[in-house]
Amino acid sequence: MNRLEIIKYLLKKHENLILPKKTLQWLLEDNNPPIRNLTTKFLQNKDLTETEIKQVNSYPPISSLLSLLKPDGSWTDPKKPYKKYTGNYWQFIFLCDLNTNPDYEKIHKAAETIFSYQLPTGNFPHELGYKKGIQCLTANLLRSFLHFGYEKDERVQKGIKLITNQIIDNNGATCIDLITNLLPDCQMTLTKILAMYAHIDEKKGSSSIKKAIKIIEDKIVENRVFYYIPAGVKEYQKAIKGKKISQKRQIKKQMLNQPEKMEKIGIKNSWRRFRFPNSYTSDALETLYWMAMSDIPNHSEFDIAINYVIERMDRSGYWINEINFRSPFLVEIEPKKSPSKWLTFRACFVLKKYRSLEFTS
Repeated sequence: MNRLEIIKYLLKKHENLILPKKTLQWLLEDNNPPIRNLTTKFLQNKDLTETEIKQVNSYPPISSLLSLLKPDGSWTDPKKPYKKYTGNYWQFIFLCDLNTNPDYEKIHKAAETIFSYQLPTGNFPHELGYKKGIQCLTANLLRSFLHFGYEKDERVQKGIKLITNQIIDNNGATCIDLITNLLPDCQMTLTKILAMYAHIDEKKGSSSIKKAIKIIEDKIVENRVFYYIPAGVKEYQKAIKGKKISQKRQIKKQMLNQPEKMEKIGIKNSWRRFRFPNSYTSDALETLYWMAMSDIPNHSEFDIAINYVIERMDRSGYWINEINFRSPFLVEIEPKKSPSKWLTFRACFVLKKYRSLEFTS
């Protein structure tokens, strides 16, 4: 059966999607303990043993990152925490992405180093000396603190409260780059904030958090996950070329008042190319994954994006890491342009949630 035949077969199984058992077996191999554990817990609905939990940090990318952690809680130059992708911010985020076991003494040194960059408002700047933080970065870091057990820390709570209030006050995610951008809010940031909320126990979530999550859900539904480029974006970009900031703002204001120019009809190409880790970027699979992890119900508006996830499966039943980041990493997580266990798990979890995924016996 070739790839096209596989896709057609899978798409016929909308209500009871089937994948080959070898996909599940591949995810359960011992060479990637974090994925094995995530698969056991979320795809098989089984409890993890204490031994399985402790083995997570033996995963080479995790053990390598932990071995590079200095006694002062930093990895590289403390003055350049945002440097892609070797800065201290990214190592802390990547350890969260990799589902690192929080029970590791040195990680608390790293946490305090990251906290040292936090602004009095509760968010985090991309460069030292800046008095304003970035929502997507702040959400990524807060998610990491939550993963490592800092949910009750007042510094984390301050950051969560700040982002929650911003989402509610602005009915979406603001971004410093949106001053001259036609997009009403940042779609990638919505995903990062949803990922942060997914790390909070639902029973502990405040009414404000639940309201913010609903705003994010509505935005993603409205955008059909990845349709968010306005019809008039090219016209707008041409109109603001060479203009001053004040002129750009006026042109944007005029454009926003023209519904036909603001109709969301386009997809940013990078949203159709899956990667792990995502850093500050996002794609359709990551967004659907955190929607599923947040237990957000299925919507018909998800269908195009979910079917696209199915289409991205290769003929072996795996999903490929499609993006090569140009910036260096301190450690390699998975070879690029090759089958990815991280993406395959995410895809399977999304399909289990929204397409009743099963594996052949």
